[in-house]
Parts: sequence; structure tokens; C-alpha cells
Amino acid sequence: MEDLFVERLIEIYRDLLNLLPNFIFAILFFGLGALFIRLIKKQIFNRIVKKAKDSVASQFVTDIVVAIFYIILTLLTFRVLGLSAVTQTIIGAAGLTTFIIGFALKDIGENFLAGIVMIFDRPFEMGDLIQIDNQLGRVIRISIRETTIKTTDGKDVYIPNSDIIKKHFINYTIDDQLRENFEISVFNSNNIREVINMILETLMTFNQILNTTKPSVVIKNFENGTVQLTVLYWYSLRGTRARDGQLKTEIMLAVMDKLKEQKVDVPNQIQDVNLIQEAT
Repeated sequence: MEDLFVERLIEIYRDLLNLLPNFIFAILFFGLGALFIRLIKKQIFNRIVKKAKDSVASQFVTDIVVAIFYIILTLLTFRVLGLSAVTQTIIGAAGLTTFIIGFALKDIGENFLAGIVMIFDRPFEMGDLIQIDNQLGRVIRISIRETTIKTTDGKDVYIPNSDIIKKHFINYTIDDQLRENFEISVFNSNNIREVINMILETLMTFNQILNTTKPSVVIKNFENGTVQLTVLYWYSLRGTRARDGQLKTEIMLAVMDKLKEQKVDVPNQIQDVNLIQEAT
């Protein structure tokens, strides 16, 4: 019994001696591979940081790439040790597990991939005023999985990144300029040309209105003895402190005061169109 035990120990010892060269080579192989991955990580990180708009997201992508490299290095190290069967088992199990998890978490994976795409091709920045479906608000948070906006009534809306990639949406502040308009009616007994000049003079008193594209007043329609005028002007949504249509309200009141001051006959009706409310 003791002889059998001793023989077994000797056999194990010989197997270890035979495996020792491969084991030493595997350690060297893994060490050199890890050093190479660190160099690759540094290069990838530098390139991504220069192009990406979000340093946190770029670091996340870098870690994903590095993790993939380490998985490949580990599998190759098993092969160096002569453990090909173990490698095949790991690969087979990983493939089946990935398929099951991928099928079960399809939506999460879709949002995750959309978030990665948005790192390099993001259609908005933090603080931009965007609208998707019927949701309008300011972007307050961007993550790999979802984007959060704060609506005009203070609600936080979480939008999956896959919806942003697939659906049509509006970015009101991407070029820092927004056109606003409203309609006003005056009786046709007035001198319409003079009325238009009065409105334009009033608009030019507001510093928030952009000078690059001058405001305009156009005749929309003649109806029931009145002339319907459309007032159009451009302003910077970032450059003004007015919120929730306050700037537009001030402009409309100033126009009304000017017309009353000049004794212009105005019906008791102002029609407001296309009001874009800014989230607080």
C-alpha cells in the first residue's frame, strides 16, 4: 500500500518536472503579453480621448478592449501549458453563455451599443434643448445606456440611447441659434408699412435678438377687415437668460405698447404659435 502511494507521488513529481518548462514559458508568455496589452491600452486611451467627447465613456471603452485582450491572452496561455481541452471547454461555455445572456438582455445590449456609437457621434451636448417624440427638455446626464433630460415642468425623463439612434428628434441648440415667431393682427385702416417699421424698431431694442439674421415682419393673410402679420426673429438660446418663453413675452408686450402708443388700432387678440419653452 505504501509502495503504491510512493509510486504515485513519484509519478506526479515526474509529471510536474515535464510540465515545468511549459509552466515557466507560460509565465513569461503571460508577462510579456500583459506588458504588450498595457502599451496597447495607453495608445488606445490616448487616441480615444482625443476624439471622444466624454472622458468617462472613453475610459469605459478602453477597459472593454483591454478586457478582451486579457481574455485572449489567458486562452493562449492555457494552450502554451498544453491545456487545449480546457481552452475549448471555456470557449464553448462562453459562447453558449453569451448567446443566452444576449438573447435575454437584447434591449440592454442594444442601448449599450447605441451608447458606444454616441461617444464618437453624439448629436447633442450637456445642456442642449432637445425633443424626442413628445418629450422636450434640457440634457442633464448622458450615460452609456440612457440619456436624461429635464422637461419644462421639472420632470426627469430617461430616454434609452437606442431610441435616440433610431428615432427622429430635434436639437434646438446645436448651432446656438433659434428662430421664434408670433402673429398679431391690425385693422387694415392702419398704414401697414408704418406698422411693420414700428414692430421692427421695437425688436431691435432687444439685445438678445441676433443681428446676424435680421428680424422680419411678413403679411400672412387678410381677414375680416384685419391684416394678419407674422413677426419672426432669431435669438441665442444659450446667450439669453430668459426662460420659459419670458423673452418672447417681453417682446410681445413691447410690440403691443408701441402700437398703442402710436394709436394703431389692434383687435383684442394675439395668436401665439410655435412656442419653444426652455427647461429650467
